[in-house]
Amino acid sequence: MGIIVFFFSSVMGFGQQKDSSSLILIDTAAKTEYTRKLQKIGSDGFAKGLEEFEATRVQGVQRSVMSQVKNTVQEARKYLGSGFDSVRIEKELVLINNQREIVEKGVFDSDDLLESDRNLAVSRAILRELFDKANTFKEKIQDRSQELFRLSYKIDSLSGIEEIYKFSSDSVQAAAYATKFVLVAKEIEPTFNDLHYTLNSLDKLQSKTDEVLITLQASILEIERRRGELNQKIFSKEVSGFANVGFSSFSFWEVVKMSHKKEVLALILYFEIYSGRIITMLVLVLLLTFFISNVKIYVREETHSEDFENQHLALKNPFFSSLIIIIGIFQFFFPSPPFVFYFLLWMIAGISLTILFRKFLSKYWMVFWVVVLVVFFISNSINLLLAFTQVERIAMLILSFIGVLYGIFLFANDKRVQLKERRILYFVAFMLGMQSLSLIFNLYGSLNFSKALLVSGFLGVVLGIILLWTVRLINQLLALASNIYNKPDKKLFFINFDKVGEKVPSIFYFLLTFGWVILVGRNFYAYNLISGDFSNFLNDPRTLGSYDFTINSLFIFLVILVISVLLSRIVSFFSSDPDVANSPSQRKHISLGSWLLLVQIFIISMGLFLAVAASGIPLDKITIVLGALGVGIGLGLQGLFNNLVSGVIIAFENPVKVGDLIEINGKPGVMKSIGFRSSVVNMYEGASIIIPNGDLLGQQLVNWTMGKGKKVSIVVGVAYGTDLEQTSMLIKEILKNDSRIHPQPIPRVLPLEFNDSRIDLEIAFWVTHYLEVPFVKGDIINQIDVMFKKQGIVIPFPQRDIHFRSSFETQKGDLDEDANTGSPEKD
Repeated sequence: MGIIVFFFSSVMGFGQQKDSSSLILIDTAAKTEYTRKLQKIGSDGFAKGLEEFEATRVQGVQRSVMSQVKNTVQEARKYLGSGFDSVRIEKELVLINNQREIVEKGVFDSDDLLESDRNLAVSRAILRELFDKANTFKEKIQDRSQELFRLSYKIDSLSGIEEIYKFSSDSVQAAAYATKFVLVAKEIEPTFNDLHYTLNSLDKLQSKTDEVLITLQASILEIERRRGELNQKIFSKEVSGFANVGFSSFSFWEVVKMSHKKEVLALILYFEIYSGRIITMLVLVLLLTFFISNVKIYVREETHSEDFENQHLALKNPFFSSLIIIIGIFQFFFPSPPFVFYFLLWMIAGISLTILFRKFLSKYWMVFWVVVLVVFFISNSINLLLAFTQVERIAMLILSFIGVLYGIFLFANDKRVQLKERRILYFVAFMLGMQSLSLIFNLYGSLNFSKALLVSGFLGVVLGIILLWTVRLINQLLALASNIYNKPDKKLFFINFDKVGEKVPSIFYFLLTFGWVILVGRNFYAYNLISGDFSNFLNDPRTLGSYDFTINSLFIFLVILVISVLLSRIVSFFSSDPDVANSPSQRKHISLGSWLLLVQIFIISMGLFLAVAASGIPLDKITIVLGALGVGIGLGLQGLFNNLVSGVIIAFENPVKVGDLIEINGKPGVMKSIGFRSSVVNMYEGASIIIPNGDLLGQQLVNWTMGKGKKVSIVVGVAYGTDLEQTSMLIKEILKNDSRIHPQPIPRVLPLEFNDSRIDLEIAFWVTHYLEVPFVKGDIINQIDVMFKKQGIVIPFPQRDIHFRSSFETQKGDLDEDANTGSPEKD
């Protein structure tokens, strides 16, 4: 703008100079000179304007860059100060290397000895866990390196902008900018140096991590190769006779010590990785213990029997019953745990079941269970040994022989009628078959296969009994709870077990059977091959049009949706069937149910979102679906959408809650549930009415629960001459003595009007509970009638006086009337 002013002032001055010589004629050359001078003035002005614009632009860039540099430096400082313990990661990598060496001991240094499939399996599992742990460190290092590199690159890129190194021609401005430049540089330098130092340290740490990962990966691949070769000849003879040839050079106790180190390491690593799930399992045990304890208290109060615990085994010891149920179900939620972890869970469940069986089973079958559990413990303890010794082989022979003899003895005995759960015999038959095969292959010299058969046989019978009694205990609890808590109870968060049912669904048996097959099959290498192929089938990418997907992603999508729907259904138990007894003092006001509708909507929405996110469905596809849904709402789903929104409004505004006493079309009922689209009202006539949420908001709805009660008016007439003041006092005394009548507003008795044969009194009072109105009104009328009779107060009947005249009087009156009117007398 300054140069424009300068330009116009120069032109105007030049023009004025020419105008003062008005008497001189300007020739063509003068005109040309005049134009040239104007052009020069314009060129100089343009150049000066460009110079000023450039200076302004440079200053703007400098200000912006300096501001961005400061913000980036502050962000870098904050990120550098965030928690990242590289020293701890270095120590963990050293520890992982040490643990790897422990695992590899007895694996790669025994090429000429009999290899144990269990040793290879455990070693691979531990190395896999170590690999996952180291890979987690690598991901953390990479994420931090990328973020630090981004910040460093941003500072470098800002420092490389040419404009920040340009100084103004004005010495004062140049000096001020130079001072600012130096201050910013001093501020940047320490942080910038820290960034580069940290990046170099992270690069070195990442190299160490990669080295550890490569070593672990090589060991895992080598173990997988060896295990594959070993199991290709699983049926072949591994040892000949009973000579001590091919076994480990370690003594039995040295093998025990080595195996103990590996198994404990596997257990510790698994606890570290899945500590959250383990804590969740323990919390569920405590919650279920609390529930069973409440059921036990109710049953004890109702039965008054000392033997109710043996009648209902689930109530005998709530804590041990909870352990059996939670372990029986939750064991399937642990991915690829080491055998020692499962062994620990099964022994806890087995010992808990032994405590419950005490004084419940007959002596014969109690001995059977204890024997099977002891043999199971010994066989699984042998399975923890990771190198074959002659002592172990002899122990395997003895255990297989015991299993065969005991199985034959059980089937030959006639004690099966005393068995509480007859399906246990199937697992006994499975044990007999597996132990027979184990004995045969042990004598043949195939020790790895014999060991897998031995463990699977005893595991199958113990695990089968645990799962069967898991289902039986659940059924006992559901049957008891459905009888006791057939209406929502506050102690159980308003869950209605009458809706849950008395037995688990039939599919539950199928799932447990399928789980039993998986757990038993894990002892065989073929299971790993099948599960690996199945995993590849699920995770192989597939293409449908422009959408890439996997079977696993679709399965996850469906599972998350089903879980969200099930959670929503579970939440619906909280908001259904309120306990509305005939006595209002027993009726609970359940205000939680309305808000749980929002919880249901939130669960469904989050489930849909998580399902889409987990399956990897592109968001643009979801946008298309939402657009189509919007068109559907606009065209044909208006009513459905209106009812859904009305349900949300009901939940937020709470004009009516679950459990409220309402009146529809003059008929009373109780709000049973508020759903997504409609609500259910239990009418006192016996029927249940399903009302769309839109209609529920649109019509006039009387909510008696929100009010203070119901006003009742009674009109009674007394005869003329009655002492009205005394009568009113007597009626008020009757009202005052009835606890069902509100003291406020004060009941009143007022003369209403004079009638034909009586004076009407209006009796007005408020009844606390709507349902008691007819009973209170009837009682008050009855008491007033009794009091009136006692006090001699008359309730008059309507009266009318009728006067009769005789026929003679009638005729005489007529004659007199004729005489008075002068009418002629008749003959």
